Amino acid sequence: MLRHRNPPMLPARLETRRRFRRHLSIRAVIGTFLALVLLAPVLSACTAISTPRPTAEAGADGGVAEDLSQPTGAAESFASTSQVPVYWLGGTSDGTYLFREYRLLPAAGDSVSTAVSAMMSARPLDPDYDTPWRPASRVGSAIGDNNTVTVDVSSDAFGAQLGPEEAELAIQQLVYTATGAAANAGLIPTDQQSRVIILVDGHTQYRAFGQITLGEPISRQPERAAPVWVIDPQDGTVVTGSTVRAAGRVTSVVHRISWEIGRATDDGKDGYRRYRTGTSPLQSDSANGGTFSLEEKLPPGNYRVTFFEPGDGGSQRWADSKTFTMR
Repeated sequence: MLRHRNPPMLPARLETRRRFRRHLSIRAVIGTFLALVLLAPVLSACTAISTPRPTAEAGADGGVAEDLSQPTGAAESFASTSQVPVYWLGGTSDGTYLFREYRLLPAAGDSVSTAVSAMMSARPLDPDYDTPWRPASRVGSAIGDNNTVTVDVSSDAFGAQLGPEEAELAIQQLVYTATGAAANAGLIPTDQQSRVIILVDGHTQYRAFGQITLGEPISRQPERAAPVWVIDPQDGTVVTGSTVRAAGRVTSVVHRISWEIGRATDDGKDGYRRYRTGTSPLQSDSANGGTFSLEEKLPPGNYRVTFFEPGDGGSQRWADSKTFTMR
């Protein structure tokens, strides 16, 4: 499958994380966590993942009115017991960013642990996405005061060898996933900033990936979210009917959105040939971003839709693509 993307490059670290005054001591946080985790089953790293939902259902989980600029970064404004947001790393021509997929996950256990476990052990629906984490043999979580989410993972999740920037982005992947799952389940508000404390085998001061010392509360870094992000359809969606509806978000760095629909060749050897192109107006919904959408009637077949900001010489900046099938 061809993709309009260059090899991933990690963005430069934009700033050092701010430290927040903690309202509970580390002992209190750990004590609260251990008390709660004894009441909830520990999730296995072998999390079963289902196939993506059709577009007709997927519109509810994406929600083009979601706002990544919220203090929590909580684009997950709709609560669900089965649809859990999971974040992945995806490369664009301008760097590597965080992209989200909603996944149908088992109902057992708490939403945060379920999402974090899937982030470490599952495969993304979109083959352009990846994760540097290893499957964790144990994941647990607890919700504390001041919108603080405590996540405890086993040390085997940190088996990969990462550089400083890769490690920073991997930690943000966990922070985005944990806070997204908590907001999606209604466990923390979406109009206030949230934080994540990461414990490893129940302890602080673990050196994650040999690069970052854990234990202090960490907030989302908004600049880590993808500048162009296709929310719906998810990769591999089967669309019933003659019309495909696509939608997504942009951050404030994006000023124009173009799209291209490619149709799979009959023999399947040449990937996707350009079938239709166009532009989508941006609907600003905050000072830090907006939404885009399109509707196109298509005959049965396999397609790929790509959204991007047009650049010099016909380049596609921050391109994000999804494949789908019309039936």
